[in-house]
Amino acid sequence: MRPHGVIEKCLFCHHRIRTAKDKARAEGRSVTDAELHRLTACAQSCPAEAITFGDLNDRESEVTRQSESPRAFRLLEDVGTRPKVFYLREAKWQE
Repeated sequence: MRPHGVIEKCLFCHHRIRTAKDKARAEGRSVTDAELHRLTACAQSCPAEAITFGDLNDRESEVTRQSESPRAFRLLEDVGTRPKVFYLREAKWQE
C-alpha cells in the first residue's frame, strides 16, 4: 500500500494474471477468455462493466473484438508508445 496521495502505475493486476495462469497450467489447460474478462480489480469493481480485460493475442477474445471496433482508439499512439489500452468512443445513435 502506498501512502495517501501517492500514485502508482497500473500493472494490470499482474499478480492476478500469474495466479490464473498457474492454476490453468496445474489443471493442464489454457487460461480462458471468460477467466480474464473480469480478472483485474478495476474490471471487477466497475458496476457498469465498462472495463474489459483480456488477451489481445487471442483472435477470438472479447477484448480483441472490441479493439477492432471502429469506435476503438489508443492514446498517444501517434508518438510511437505502442499502448495496449484501447478506449471506445461513444456510440452514435441511429434513428
